[in-house]
Amino acid sequence: MSYLVLARKYRPQKFEDLLGQEHVARTLTNAINMGRVHHAFLFTGARGIGKTSAARILAKALCCAQGPTATPCGTCAICQSISSGQSVDVQEIDGASNTGVDDVRALREGVRYLPAEARKKVYIIDEVHMLSTSAFNALLKTLEEPPEHVVFIFATTEVHKIPATIMSRCQRYDFKLLPSKVLAEHLTRILSNEKIACEPDAVRLVAREAAGSVRDGLSLLDQVVAYVGDETLTREKVAEVLGVADRRLLFQLADKVLARDVAQTLRQVADAVDRGVDLMQMARAFLGFLHDIELMGAVPDAEDLIDATAEEAAETKTLASKAGKDLATSLFDRWARAVEDAARSQTPRLLLEMALVDLCNAEPMLPLGDLLDRLEKLEGRLGGAGALPARSAPSEPRPRSAPPARQIAPPASPASPASSLSPHSDIAEVWRRVRESFGHRPAMAAALDHAEVGGWEGGAVSLQFSQKFALDQTARFKAEVERALTQITGTATRVELKMATGKVLPLVRSEVGREAEAAQVDQHQRETEAREHPMIRKAQELFGVAPKEIKTP
Repeated sequence: MSYLVLARKYRPQKFEDLLGQEHVARTLTNAINMGRVHHAFLFTGARGIGKTSAARILAKALCCAQGPTATPCGTCAICQSISSGQSVDVQEIDGASNTGVDDVRALREGVRYLPAEARKKVYIIDEVHMLSTSAFNALLKTLEEPPEHVVFIFATTEVHKIPATIMSRCQRYDFKLLPSKVLAEHLTRILSNEKIACEPDAVRLVAREAAGSVRDGLSLLDQVVAYVGDETLTREKVAEVLGVADRRLLFQLADKVLARDVAQTLRQVADAVDRGVDLMQMARAFLGFLHDIELMGAVPDAEDLIDATAEEAAETKTLASKAGKDLATSLFDRWARAVEDAARSQTPRLLLEMALVDLCNAEPMLPLGDLLDRLEKLEGRLGGAGALPARSAPSEPRPRSAPPARQIAPPASPASPASSLSPHSDIAEVWRRVRESFGHRPAMAAALDHAEVGGWEGGAVSLQFSQKFALDQTARFKAEVERALTQITGTATRVELKMATGKVLPLVRSEVGREAEAAQVDQHQRETEAREHPMIRKAQELFGVAPKEIKTP
């Protein structure tokens, strides 16, 4: 008999089996029980977290001989044919290989016919974002008004590529990645069922490498089980077969860095690479570990904020105490830049090794006030010759002012009625009032904060966005924006949405853009003032050096 991989053997068969997706299971269960099942669903999320499994379960729930029911029997002929992928009424279509308009036309032809044996005809389209634009357009009308016997279920890992016209016709369900702890418990139960001995640390390492994906976790588990054979699954064997840096290596590496032992630090890396550890994976894992160290030093009782056992958390806290808050911050910042540079380099090992040497020699980043205090004390020990200017009290921070928006005409009086405000009286004022009208709806207000007014001619307003997500969000309530504009200006106004190209300056900058510009100007001003501070200039003269980096609050 052929072997059935764990990912298929333990595939969810009921809503209650959907691990970590309780919000989806509950909503679909209630919809079926209340008889309020939509005709089109969009399941979105990362790979391997149950989207296609949930689609099959929903198909069984709607088509089961005992149904429609939220708890399909799984034993009737229809349920078994759906589970095996052989049902003529439940068609699973790969969007990646059926991308053309002709494929969708064939689907539209099949929609007209009644199901052969089941109660419903269900079309499950996986990776639906791979459909072409013409294919999506061909699907629109059928998706909006399908026959009563048809249900569409779409699954995608890249929801931002789905046209807004398609999304507006579907009920959207967002599937979540699983926490490592939950996934480790699931893998432990499976190993127990399979009668395979294991160490908890080994399962936790597999769960961490799966990064929240159940299918990835089960595939990795299959791989390490095949490697160890009848032996016990240990952390060392998992790290060896997967080529990953286990937690012990990260602890040892951090300990050597904090001890400023350059030789042993580099030997740790060389030994890990010789054992087959992937260098970039180890670099990213070490960055995450430095993050844990900084959290443990900055937040009391931060054990629940990191993915670690009680023993690992205690050891991490010890390292955090040894490093101190300022040094931990400096180590994380330097290593983060090194990992980013190494990912783009043809010689990542050289960069990472030199970055580790830099970490071993790193000093804590001192606040400017502490540095000035030290300079004053040094000046006193030198006998007061050429005394430095007295430190003045810190001035109140200046308010950050955004650059004014372009105006076409003088602003309308706030007291004037909305109907008297024409589109060309003051674009900035009109747009401000439109945004404020959505202040009670946070999602809409947040999306409009990213909108820039690119053009305003003849009752047509062009809104441009630098982020696709904000554009898609605005598209969902475009009609409401048009109504608000019409009400405020007194003129029928339509809205056009597009991505910003950067070639034409907008009439009105977005709220997010203005804040970013103001923050950049303010930061530059603060840095200039810091460099020109009399005590900093005196320090440069004393030590013959210049500030390497200035951080502003």
